Amino acid sequence: MFILGYYMVISGWTLEYLFQAACNNLTGKTAAEFKAEQNAFIQNDFRPLLWIYIFLFINYIIISKGVQKGIEKMSNILMPILFIILIVFCIRSLTLPEANEGLKFFLHPDFSKITPQVIVRAMGQAFFSLSLGMGILITYSSYFNNKTHLIKTAGTVAILDTTVAILAGVIIFPAVFSYGVDPVAGPDLVFVTLPNVFNQMPVSALWSALFFLLLTVAALTSTVSLFEVAVAFFINHMHLSRKKATRTMMIIVAILSTICSLSIGSWSHIRIFGKTIFDACDYFSAIILLPIGGLLISIFIGWILKRNISREELTNRNKLHEPLFNAIFFCIKYIAPIIIILIFLSGFGII
Repeated sequence: MFILGYYMVISGWTLEYLFQAACNNLTGKTAAEFKAEQNAFIQNDFRPLLWIYIFLFINYIIISKGVQKGIEKMSNILMPILFIILIVFCIRSLTLPEANEGLKFFLHPDFSKITPQVIVRAMGQAFFSLSLGMGILITYSSYFNNKTHLIKTAGTVAILDTTVAILAGVIIFPAVFSYGVDPVAGPDLVFVTLPNVFNQMPVSALWSALFFLLLTVAALTSTVSLFEVAVAFFINHMHLSRKKATRTMMIIVAILSTICSLSIGSWSHIRIFGKTIFDACDYFSAIILLPIGGLLISIFIGWILKRNISREELTNRNKLHEPLFNAIFFCIKYIAPIIIILIFLSGFGII
């Protein structure tokens, strides 16, 4: 819920920029103008809320239809679209004048900068990117039948996640280097730097629209997954119907996301430990709750749950190789908790 509170705000931003790109309103502007318009939009009290509520309604339509008719059908349509757009952008980016310099910056390692802190932060990024510790994988895997190969499925998820990350890098760095733009991180990269890059390309409106369509699709698949965790909880533990559970979650997230959005605008003076409510939700969920959730899951499976239950689930009723299970179980029991603790400490700047 905390993640959805601020993530829904960002998802609403993607819809706004998709709309602006479709209306050809992102062409002919300087980087300074992009930045000024971004600040004016996100600090406005009403426009971001409109897009947040539209995005919430789209989520409601998908989730209320159930797992097969809603989520699975959405994934079968949107995920191929996401990959097609990624490939199109990669091809376009690689044909730009300074693409080689961008690829060199992205793919050529500078080992002097790979410190223990960098490694821990990279693990933290993987932790968030793979949706560990937030219940998504547990919820979706509960819909599998007993014949599903969990280890193979987990490997596929990890490979696809890394592939998307690499494709995103192939898109971004050749483009920003070709047009002499600083590859900054965060919202400025998405809503200022890249629109500025597309603005300098031929047929700029097309590339802007495709990019923000890609971003909207990615945001939608993420929010649907996050929603399903809580909806499944309401259905299984509070015995609500799917539609009632979905409506309950929509109301809660609508309130949270409204507060987060306003905290960037007229409520920006309200601070929690020096952070806006938006930033506090981000920090509390990503830096504190996710590692704690992941740590408790590892401890539960490795030290509390009966080993034969884990063996049955991970080996498909003992049909897979025992050495592979032993290696995975050893990682869950000993290695994962240590790594997660390191990630947790890194989030507080202790290491």
